[in-house]
Amino acid sequence: MTAAFILVVDAAIVIVPSALADPAGSPPPSVTFSPDQAAQVALASPTLFLADPTPGPATVANAYIPIFPPGPESATPTPAPTPTPTARPKRTPAPTPRDTVWNARIYVKNRVGAKGYACINAVWTVESKWNPRAGTPTGAYGIPQAFPGTRMAAFGSNWRSSPLTQVKWGLWYVTTKYGSACAAYTFWKAYGWY
Repeated sequence: MTAAFILVVDAAIVIVPSALADPAGSPPPSVTFSPDQAAQVALASPTLFLADPTPGPATVANAYIPIFPPGPESATPTPAPTPTPTARPKRTPAPTPRDTVWNARIYVKNRVGAKGYACINAVWTVESKWNPRAGTPTGAYGIPQAFPGTRMAAFGSNWRSSPLTQVKWGLWYVTTKYGSACAAYTFWKAYGWY
């Protein structure tokens, strides 16, 4: 009696008759199976599996699971780094005008216009020659010749030396008392003071 070889290949049982193993070509032996064995052989047969036209539903149990490590395409994506906010450039502060007689003249011209500047310039040129230290602090003092000079302290603590502080007070004074720089000039021409 010749024996059959049984091979287990990837969870399928394949029965190879000894005739295939025998190069002499002896006739294959007859193999009889019990009904249970026949069912197992039929289930294990690769031809029956491949010939089945109705594949079963895909489940986790029959899913393909690779045995090699996954490649970079299946790797969990690395979260992108959180972008750091870019610093906004600091706003450049408006330049503070230098406290000079020249800038004080420009300030007056911008506030009262060319005609008003011509009027007040005539008064202050005669009164102080635009000298911020003209006069005495206890008497008439500064560019507008405030009397007493301490009255200009309402516009800044630097009233003794600041041309800008002095002309700001001077413009407030002529506008409040006379209504405009040219009205103050008219009064000054008539009386020699304002």
